[in-house]
Amino acid sequence: MRDVRPRAVLGRLFDVSPVLAALALHAVAHGRWVVCAPVMVALAVVVARDARVRYSPARLIGAGVVGTAVGTAMLWVSVPPTGIFPASFFGPLCGALGGLSVFCALGRERGYAWTYACLLVSLSLRVRGMGEGLWVLGLVAVSVLAVGARESGLLRSGGWGLAGFGVFLLLLFGGSGLLVVTLWRAEGKLVELLYQFTRGAAPGVGVDFQSQVDLRTVERKPPGSERPLLVLSGGAPERLRTRVFDTFDGAHWTTSEALADTTLQPPSPPVAKARWLTMTVLSPVGQWLPTPGGTLAVEGSLARMYGGWVWMGKDLAGAPLALRGDAAERLPEEAPPGPALTALPESLRAELRPLALGLTAEAASPRAKAERLEAYFRDGYEYSLNVDLAGEGSALAVLVREKRAAYCTYFASAMAALLRSVDVPARMVGGFAPGEGNALLGAALVRERDAHAWVEVYLADEGRYVAFDPTPWRSRDEALGLVKEPSGRVGQVFEALGIVLRELGAGLYHQPLARLRAWAGSPGFWGLVIVGALWRWGRRWRARGPVARRKGLGTRDTRLVAVYARYLKTLERRARLVPHPTETDEELLGRLRVARGEAVAALAAAFLEDYREARYRGGAVDPTRMAAGVERLDAALREAVPGG
Repeated sequence: MRDVRPRAVLGRLFDVSPVLAALALHAVAHGRWVVCAPVMVALAVVVARDARVRYSPARLIGAGVVGTAVGTAMLWVSVPPTGIFPASFFGPLCGALGGLSVFCALGRERGYAWTYACLLVSLSLRVRGMGEGLWVLGLVAVSVLAVGARESGLLRSGGWGLAGFGVFLLLLFGGSGLLVVTLWRAEGKLVELLYQFTRGAAPGVGVDFQSQVDLRTVERKPPGSERPLLVLSGGAPERLRTRVFDTFDGAHWTTSEALADTTLQPPSPPVAKARWLTMTVLSPVGQWLPTPGGTLAVEGSLARMYGGWVWMGKDLAGAPLALRGDAAERLPEEAPPGPALTALPESLRAELRPLALGLTAEAASPRAKAERLEAYFRDGYEYSLNVDLAGEGSALAVLVREKRAAYCTYFASAMAALLRSVDVPARMVGGFAPGEGNALLGAALVRERDAHAWVEVYLADEGRYVAFDPTPWRSRDEALGLVKEPSGRVGQVFEALGIVLRELGAGLYHQPLARLRAWAGSPGFWGLVIVGALWRWGRRWRARGPVARRKGLGTRDTRLVAVYARYLKTLERRARLVPHPTETDEELLGRLRVARGEAVAALAAAFLEDYREARYRGGAVDPTRMAAGVERLDAALREAVPGG
């Protein structure tokens, strides 16, 4: 029989008030009133009329699916929310949480309902421009406190109880406010510490190689951040090519239109010794995809090859990519370049040619000249991000004559310009030099600090461009703080865990649907599903077999065990009565009669009669009827005055 007394109705509405407040907060934060308002009204009406739905795991999953579908549909109805997740993931997730909290509230599973409601609140608050909705957050807090005050019997405890509750509220809100302010002020530091713990760096928005590289006489370049950009598995390439710069005017490197507008096709036949690499882009790197030299195919993205054998793609972040290319990182053969690859301003050529002739006097071939200059810079220079090339003549001439400290861009520019001055075709390439690798995973983590530049020289005897790197690596690692002790076994484990979590997080953040589709098609995923289903079926088989034979005479009927445990939990929570180890049900009932009166004890006795009928006399088990009996007892205990 439904209890529609005003006091009982108010109590049930109190129980679901946190869910109603969470839906209101979500509606304000995301503009979802068209869905949330009718759901709130319907939930309030159903609960007020003491109607309910039967709670089961299957129905819970169904509620989550329905909520996800509604959240997805709303992406086309109203403006998607702007939060920490992409709208394609954020909207369905909030819809699922809303559906789960409403279903649990209808099923009187208050703990679960409140949990899902709190998760919905936390996601709704992570929306930019949420200041106008703080009053709804206050409503959530007040509703939870009101339910707590009602259920604890505080309103019947007199002035001292109210005073104590006031002190509790003061400490709660004061401590919470102090904690929130502290977290807001220290959020950046906390996130940075978390990334450092997993060998990461402060998160950012991504990095993209500029279309022009400028050389300055004086420059103070900040060091690259520790932010991870890429994860490479299946090998450790020496370099990753991103941009090719083939035009130089003495102060600026750019990519010629002829190179930028040329679309290339992989050469045929394919390379004799190929290598497959797996790459995950953790942070946006622009439209240019870093790839090892000789990469001939990219699977997992709509990528195309352009002049200079570089790759450009879309939606790269978060996608697992498979790269196939030459194991030796050799570029494909191509026709000899024109005079543009030896072009220099005449004034700069006049300065650099005597220096180049002196440095390569004993070198007869272009390869020998390139090797001589590479060794000259590597062995005789120091690496520094603080560049000062002020002096007589151009900056590159000062660098070569006086051996001043610089970084990779200047060393590569000087070497390429020196080669051009003696009619050797050369260009500069920008990309990354992968750093540390993890032995457990066989993976390398590429960070923003690993950005690098080097030289590619066209060698006629090979018919292709060949990479040369003039950067002094020893002093580079020292200047950038990369000289560290090798990681031990524990350090390798933490690094591996960090790499796995980053790959997972990047996929869910940037391309959640693609990652979910990949999981759904994974044999491992379906293996786990089958194992879980078999385990669940086995539990039900073991539980139902003996019960069917015993016809409810024992205690192995899980429905009886669950409803009896709920009965004892109600007595403990509402009446503070905990059965002693040797106490019988009748003795516990007697204590309840003394503590809360005859009317409450009569409800408990009625429940025990149904329970004994099913357990000891073989009667039919009616879980709905017995659960309703516990609900009536729960409602009576909430309203009964202690000692009445």
